[in-house]
Amino acid sequence: MKQIFTFICFFAILGFKPFLAQSQSLQLTGTITDMSTSEVLPGATVAVKGTTVATISDKDGKYKISATKGSTLVIDYIGMKSVEKLVGNAGVIDFVLEPENLDLSEVVVVGYGTQSKKNLISSISTIKSDEIKRNPVADLSNTLAGRVTGVIAKQSSGEPGSDGSQILVRGVSTFNGSSSPLFVIDGIVRSQYDFALLNPNEVESVNILKDASSAAIFGVKGANGVILVTTKRGAAGKLSVNYSINYGSQSAVGLPDFSDSHTYATLYNEALANDGREPLFTDEELTKYKDGSDPDLYPNTDWGKILLGGSAPMIQQNLSINGGNEKARYFVSLGYLNQEGLYKTLSNKRYNARANLDLQLTKTTQLSVDLSGRIEDKDAPVAGSTNIMQEAFRNPPIFPHQYSDGKLANPRPYPNPFAFVQEEAGYNRNNYDVLLTTFQLTQDIPWIEGLSLKGVLAFDKTTGYNKRWNDNITLYERQLDNTLIPTPYSNPSLNEQFTQSSGTELQGHINYNRKLNEDHEVSALVLFLQKTNYDRYLNGGRNTYTTSALDVINAGPSLNQYLGGGGNEYGLLSTAARFNYMYKNKYLLQASVRQDQSENFAPGKRKGIFPAVSVGWIASEESFIRDIAAIDFLKLRASYGKLGNDQISSRFGYYARYDLANNSGGYAGGPPFNFGGYAFGGQYYSGLAPGPLANPNITWETSTKTDVGLEFSLLNRFLTADVVYFHERREGILAQRNLSVPTSFGANLPTENIGIVVNKGFEISLNHEKQLTKDFSYHLGGNITKAANEIIFADESPGVSDDLRRTGRAINGYYGLRSLGLFVDQEDFDNSPKTAYTNLGPGDIKYDDINGDGKIDNDDRTYLGKNNIPGIIYGITGGVAYKGLELNFLFQGAEQVYQQLKSNAVWSFYNGGKVTNEWLDRWTPTNTDASLPRVLVIAENNQLVSDFWIKDASYLRLKNLEVAYTLAPNFLTKIGAQNIRVSASGQNLLTFTDLLNVDPENTNIDGWYYPQQKVYNVGLSVQF
Repeated sequence: MKQIFTFICFFAILGFKPFLAQSQSLQLTGTITDMSTSEVLPGATVAVKGTTVATISDKDGKYKISATKGSTLVIDYIGMKSVEKLVGNAGVIDFVLEPENLDLSEVVVVGYGTQSKKNLISSISTIKSDEIKRNPVADLSNTLAGRVTGVIAKQSSGEPGSDGSQILVRGVSTFNGSSSPLFVIDGIVRSQYDFALLNPNEVESVNILKDASSAAIFGVKGANGVILVTTKRGAAGKLSVNYSINYGSQSAVGLPDFSDSHTYATLYNEALANDGREPLFTDEELTKYKDGSDPDLYPNTDWGKILLGGSAPMIQQNLSINGGNEKARYFVSLGYLNQEGLYKTLSNKRYNARANLDLQLTKTTQLSVDLSGRIEDKDAPVAGSTNIMQEAFRNPPIFPHQYSDGKLANPRPYPNPFAFVQEEAGYNRNNYDVLLTTFQLTQDIPWIEGLSLKGVLAFDKTTGYNKRWNDNITLYERQLDNTLIPTPYSNPSLNEQFTQSSGTELQGHINYNRKLNEDHEVSALVLFLQKTNYDRYLNGGRNTYTTSALDVINAGPSLNQYLGGGGNEYGLLSTAARFNYMYKNKYLLQASVRQDQSENFAPGKRKGIFPAVSVGWIASEESFIRDIAAIDFLKLRASYGKLGNDQISSRFGYYARYDLANNSGGYAGGPPFNFGGYAFGGQYYSGLAPGPLANPNITWETSTKTDVGLEFSLLNRFLTADVVYFHERREGILAQRNLSVPTSFGANLPTENIGIVVNKGFEISLNHEKQLTKDFSYHLGGNITKAANEIIFADESPGVSDDLRRTGRAINGYYGLRSLGLFVDQEDFDNSPKTAYTNLGPGDIKYDDINGDGKIDNDDRTYLGKNNIPGIIYGITGGVAYKGLELNFLFQGAEQVYQQLKSNAVWSFYNGGKVTNEWLDRWTPTNTDASLPRVLVIAENNQLVSDFWIKDASYLRLKNLEVAYTLAPNFLTKIGAQNIRVSASGQNLLTFTDLLNVDPENTNIDGWYYPQQKVYNVGLSVQF
């Protein structure tokens, strides 16, 4: 990599030589106006063609720039046609811009560069800053769903600090490696957390790179798609100060509809009767549960509502400063987030800071410095949200959480989740300090038009600290004489962990961009990249503290202490090239190739080459189409290429190695199994155990992608559309042959490149907008993405039945028994195949005898289809604007998605738990067409894995609704402000689904999750 930067520096030095011979620069000024309205255009870009010299017109449409005689000024403004003018002797050059029928003059950020939207022949979706800021969310990943095609996002939790969405680009194409896309922020690959925790006010745009043409430049990291973020930069002109504040109220989107104490006790007695046992609750007790006359002895505890039934505030504030001149431009931003949880011991605070500086060192040399950082502070109960939700959604309502005198109850044998969330129970604190830096030097080569060199250095560092203090909290148990006895003292414990990670990335770019003549235009990029990352951690703790007074390590007994630590190093060396060619502004070609070297694989297998090519035809530039008035724009495009994926579960599979012995398991009541440890001197020591067999041929997954797309606009933007068909074949998926090779083989099998998956589908985006009058306009849009995958090859057991094969089926498809409803009556029960369980009878689930042997067992399991990744995801956007008033909305939905549920999510009395009111429609002798089986305390037959408990999780959500008003300009001038905007908005306001008691985006099959949040928000934005 040193040679790369020596090369760049050499040309940079040469770049300074011609300055002495250049002609004297001219100070140019002028005004930029709109041809159709004669109004001035603030914020237009004025650039000297072939250089990095640029400025922005001020609020009066005026600009000032330095240029030499004979150079060319290029004027760009969104929605207007670009204009070029040759610089003569005049010091004043005015520009009148003509409106563009389309927004095709817009520049789209691509991998390591930019391209005109009109000439783009890759599949890229864009979400702009204004759309992002409309969502009152704490995690940026929650702003993507429904906005554009190709993005499948599932937000499975609303817990502050852990409420991000799982993001997939065009579905899933691998069954063993990661399916997460690559995240790139301002040209540097960074983590999903760096993306998710960005301040939305810093973001200029988010681009989703979906096909081979757009993502191949990222090579071995690009197979799952790329999320590319561009942050805001400074603009030349007067200082602009922006301040915004949002205050939101959060509440649970929906809680399970659990039965009250009287209903629970009544159904429990019925379940006992169905089991052939005596009732547990007497009529007198049932009456007391119903009338609530004695809440201590006969309570009616809604555990979920007690913990999650309230509301919590969320506050976001942001201050940004933007400005500069031709020599220096800056964008500085400070952000603050305070998101409280639905119980008082849960909160998430974040502080964001960013400074993006652009310095014009010389006429041909530009230095950009990007500095950003954040501080994260999250406090949570030590029990964790899954454990808390498990007990909240399991504990029967007949147990109290707190007695009438304020003492916390011990609902033995159940834990008390209300006690888990008390301050006295301890805490789990996470603190992270993150620094992200990028330094970029660009040097134009003046004597070679269009040639420039760029060097990039990025350095990131994250330090983390976690402290878990599990403290004693006193609960009280009621005795037979009605006295309350405290629980025994539980000795506190403490765990602390320190983590540190850092990364360095070096890039060298050679860029060439030139219009050779009226017919030919070319651009090219050559890229050199080297990246290294380091991770370190150290953790330790002590148990059985004798007091809660000191929550520090040295206050605990050393007899019960432990210490651990570790670290990792990662590296990547890459070269890449891209070439673009345009002929007569209508025939387009792009070709790219990248070579990666990854340390995950053996030296002979580390290199991978990933090429891609795309072609396009702007048919609307043809004379035989140009004269058709109804067609504004028409473009066809196609792409083909290969990408890689090295995001694998285990590294260095090409080594034969020994691992530290892990003693675990063992028979009930006995010692753990010994896998290599030994005792010496009365103390246990870990030994070594053979690791998996080596595979020197292991390498990355390879993705071959094909895209065909059509873009068009009709009737002066009355309708715009983008239609795409995509196909991907993922080969070399890493897996082990654990099914085809018997366990008697005697060794851990190596990982091999054996899996094959095909994923294909289509995307459609339609948009309509209309300016009805000068003051009134509206817009309406919709998008839909369909993606379906199929396993072409996966390891299978010899002789496995066709019913259980994975090959030919979807990834993560469900397998189990196929249900045929319920045994309607005794006759139906007597004449149907059954399982071997003894407590069977009418009203239980009836299963299909797949193999026809007259009984139901594991041999009747089959493929049930379906999985929890949406096959179709869609969004509907729209809005109206009248003068300063506007209304915007986003509906987002999913189809062909299912959840396989179990335990407290759907079953009655599971593990001593409660029931939902859905079970009121259970089978009884007088309700034989019920939707649910009869209630049982022990229901082995009804709790088998089957499609009876696979539920349709399709949904439609009003994801976002905003009403806003921008104050009139004549009022703003009186108070010295440029812009004041007030808004009221909401997130997750309505949900339409057939799924009961579980959120349709849930991924926890037990139903133990912190619910999504409905947010009502008011906001104020002021610009000076």
